[in-house]
Amino acid sequence: MASKRKLKGDIRFIVKELVSECMAYTLIVPDADYKSAEDIINDIVEYYGTALAEINAVRKNDKKDRGDNLKAIRHEMTQKVPEFIDRLSKLSQNK
Repeated sequence: MASKRKLKGDIRFIVKELVSECMAYTLIVPDADYKSAEDIINDIVEYYGTALAEINAVRKNDKKDRGDNLKAIRHEMTQKVPEFIDRLSKLSQNK
């Protein structure tokens, strides 16, 4: 079973990497679409806040539900990350 601390760390790492990629895009690509990159960053940060709130809401006392809830949050992360990467890829392909 994953711990809340480990899951928070994993999400924090992914968020930092995704935001770094968006910022690198705006710095490296000439005529970058800053508004779209900013929208992606805002969505990533919004996801981060939502995920942390969900993790913090998981109660320690419910062992079975706790594990299921953390697995659901991790599963959601594995679905959201490719979406963010696809959006950034499409953004850079348009230039």
